[in-house]
Amino acid sequence: LKSMMWETNASEFTRILGEFCVNNACYPEFLNYFKINYLDDDKYIQWCAAFQPQTYTNMETNNFVESWHNQLKSTYMERKRNRRVDRLIFILINDIEADFVANTNRIQLNVGRMGPEERRRKRELDAEAIN
Repeated sequence: LKSMMWETNASEFTRILGEFCVNNACYPEFLNYFKINYLDDDKYIQWCAAFQPQTYTNMETNNFVESWHNQLKSTYMERKRNRRVDRLIFILINDIEADFVANTNRIQLNVGRMGPEERRRKRELDAEAIN
């Protein structure tokens, strides 16, 4: 599953998915659950790197995970102790998903502050203009 998620080539993802289904054919209930929850209605586009290259770039570092966890605790959970999973799921679905989509759209449209990649690209364009 992990290799499927991180595969960046769509045709290779399809091949790995086919192998996964063949290799796990002895678990029909699991494959049915997997198909309904992760494949039907093109749901795989949301979790596979091949279909969202901008989302899965530079996300393999622990710093990214720690930063996101800090933002989750401080911004969305207001530093309150949470012992209920249903409350966490509610926050993830209703608050964070909308903010994540808006932030991704803002980055794609190049609106707002420049990140390190945009600054690097701007420096390259400025250097090319001088030459």
